[in-house]
Amino acid sequence: MGKLATYLQIEFKRLCPADWTCETEQRLLAATFDDQMGYSSRVDVLLQRTDKQRRLWIEFEVSRADPVANHAKFSVAHLFQPQLSSDTFVSMISPRVEYGRANLAANMITLMRSIGMDAFQIPLTPYLTAIQINQLNTLAVDDLAAHPEVESQREIDRILAVVEPAFTSDSRRIHFASNLLEVMLNVRTWNEQISQTEHRQLWGKRTISYFVFDPVSGLFAPSKFCAYVLIGTRSDSISAGMSIPLYTSLDETEKSFDGHRAHTHLTRHLTMQMFSGDDAGDIVPRFDRWLAANKDNVSVHSRGPTFILPPTWFRKGGKQK
Repeated sequence: MGKLATYLQIEFKRLCPADWTCETEQRLLAATFDDQMGYSSRVDVLLQRTDKQRRLWIEFEVSRADPVANHAKFSVAHLFQPQLSSDTFVSMISPRVEYGRANLAANMITLMRSIGMDAFQIPLTPYLTAIQINQLNTLAVDDLAAHPEVESQREIDRILAVVEPAFTSDSRRIHFASNLLEVMLNVRTWNEQISQTEHRQLWGKRTISYFVFDPVSGLFAPSKFCAYVLIGTRSDSISAGMSIPLYTSLDETEKSFDGHRAHTHLTRHLTMQMFSGDDAGDIVPRFDRWLAANKDNVSVHSRGPTFILPPTWFRKGGKQK
């Protein structure tokens, strides 16, 4: 394990939230399982509520070449010893992990949910670049305490913001998007569905202030649409992003389905960046072309559009082969 991951283990214990306990390198399955399989079922951090009703299995992936390995390990374990209803697997992946591998791991979360597991993939230190992470990972653990670049409390806050539902509606669990891939898939979903007559009619024409921009596809979508995902129960194994039918239903009935909460989550927890006016630069002509194609369904608020973009490291990663 790299120095940064070890430091985060120490920090999670130091900053353990009230009403929770925090342990590191905890075995989740019986020792006989590990002996038979030949690999360990330990997790980097085990956060457990003191009432025993919630356990978070947290894995740090600072620079692993195969970040999907832990997803696979605990998925296989689930086949032999099913995950308890109180348990949630949380993989935290840093910008140091290559773009495609991080996305493969994020898609593995969908497979974990399809076999009845509760699982999330969340960014780890998304406010740092790969170069910064490399540098920090070479420092001694004691020296890392002198580097305020690592905001350990922010890492804990991000986990707690994502693993619990933002709200529930008719037994549906609506969570904030847990990673940038989920956000960008929502962008693409909106653009695909708005081209279909039934969805276009359902959406109608809405006034929007905040727009997420996907630099890989070149598409935009309303930020509130992009910030939430539907996650079913373990029994129904549904795992989906947002959709126009779901959005319009929630928009009519749920006060917690809120645009301010949406863009606050995107910028605070996923470290997305806001641009407007002159700061938006060459995004504006691209947006104007997109808006012209969607003028029957989108009008812009009188104060003008605000654009929400992923961090620079994600934008660059999307161009890698």
